[in-house]
Amino acid sequence: MRNFDYSFLNNGLLPAGLVNLTANISALKTMAGVRKEEYAHIFTELEAVAKVQSIKSSNAIEGIVTSDERIAAIVNQNSAPLNHNEAEIAGYRDALNVIHLGFDHIDFTQRDILRLHEMMMSIAGYEYGGQYKTDDNVILEVDADGNRRVRFRPASAAETPKAMEQLELAYLAARDDANINQLLLIPCVILDFLCIHPFQDGNVTTRYQQEAA
Repeated sequence: MRNFDYSFLNNGLLPAGLVNLTANISALKTMAGVRKEEYAHIFTELEAVAKVQSIKSSNAIEGIVTSDERIAAIVNQNSAPLNHNEAEIAGYRDALNVIHLGFDHIDFTQRDILRLHEMMMSIAGYEYGGQYKTDDNVILEVDADGNRRVRFRPASAAETPKAMEQLELAYLAARDDANINQLLLIPCVILDFLCIHPFQDGNVTTRYQQEAA
């Protein structure tokens, strides 16, 4: 069984420079919250740009590529998907919109993760949306000559549900620990999620859930 322990993020164990850096970032977030009301239109435009860039980059990881114009049209719902790749982009858009609009009601729980994954996969018609992988998968690396090698072996399909349960519980415990730096907790949990690689496809879902938290 895989164990997840984030006690190493205790502020008392971290270098002072790192603690100060995260404190400065938190202060900037507070300042941005105040200015957001004053410059609402600018923040709205920045959010729109961020959505397009997030969708473009994350889908490119999965080999789903289209023009910036088509991505913008799909994200802004000015056009229906024209092919399978664009259907995947539209599903990602829907999940991302739910996160941006309702992050106060979304938590890092298996229930919410599976719900977002199902949403992300639904427009493309994948039957495995909202379900953990049923077959083992590996992360392959292909060199310039086309040779493949296994770069990383994620958790097996059999151990994935238990690993996800342990990850959820470890995160919730760390989040409620006042001595653990929350800004550093997020990327650590994301890394563990990616190492489990719980889905057959669409393993980037939770990254944006965490960014909105």
